[in-house]
Amino acid sequence: MKIGFIGLGRMGFALASHLARKGVELIVHDIQTTPVDRLVELGATRASGVQELASRSDVVFTMLPGPKQAREVILGASGVLAGLKPGSFLIELSTIDTDTVDELARAAQAKGVRFADAPVGRLSAHADRGESLFMLGASEADRAEIEPILMKMGSTVLHCGEPGSGTRMKLINNFMVLCYCQLNSEALVLASALGLDTRKTFDVLTGTTASNGQLKEKWPVKVLKGDLTPGFDIALGFKDLTLACQAGQSIGVSLPMGNLARSLFQLARHAGKDGQDTSCMTDFWAEANGRDHVRL
Repeated sequence: MKIGFIGLGRMGFALASHLARKGVELIVHDIQTTPVDRLVELGATRASGVQELASRSDVVFTMLPGPKQAREVILGASGVLAGLKPGSFLIELSTIDTDTVDELARAAQAKGVRFADAPVGRLSAHADRGESLFMLGASEADRAEIEPILMKMGSTVLHCGEPGSGTRMKLINNFMVLCYCQLNSEALVLASALGLDTRKTFDVLTGTTASNGQLKEKWPVKVLKGDLTPGFDIALGFKDLTLACQAGQSIGVSLPMGNLARSLFQLARHAGKDGQDTSCMTDFWAEANGRDHVRL
């Protein structure tokens, strides 16, 4: 089976590298040449464009920044669907909106291509170690063929329902993850301002029902360590919050906390935090309150 992979950013490269290392016949493409070169060194083959990659592949994964890029790369005149053969698979890994994933599913069905969405959970560090979680939206018939391929890149596949359900689940997941960023930041800045020791505060908050995965797993190795290199760029976090809030608006569900978190992410971006990890919200909140950065 020949597998094509389009989109080799921070997460996409990590996932594709596991396929290459496990001997999969892999064809890759990205507008940036460096990750392509690195994968070629691992045994992958370079494609000149997305349509050519698709025409040579039995399965195509796309891992793109957002809905606009997904539509262009997949639905364009020289896009993925223009090259895929009937009966082949298109698996969308990107975090996109519900309208776009549904449009991709319909377009694939019209072409006779089997479509699934499998957005990625957990952190980029997990992806590096092959421990990603995939939220799979696929028909029951396709699930059996897709899961073994996903397991070559990660450790967990959760079948969420029919095509489109993976994207919907990812929006819910990231909605909670990103709201925690603000809640964690407010709590830590307040604790510091009250004169509490950060280590003792952290031990209490991660040892009681106040604990959450972002605080427990991510904060100690990112902002509380002073490392703001983006495992999950705040600009992408803002995008995902926007998608979740838009999904709520489209079906008439009020999301007051989500919209507030989105506005605060936007303020942080205006304050120059783009290019930093989402955990930088703790630094932003300290700065906004005239307090020192919180560190362990």
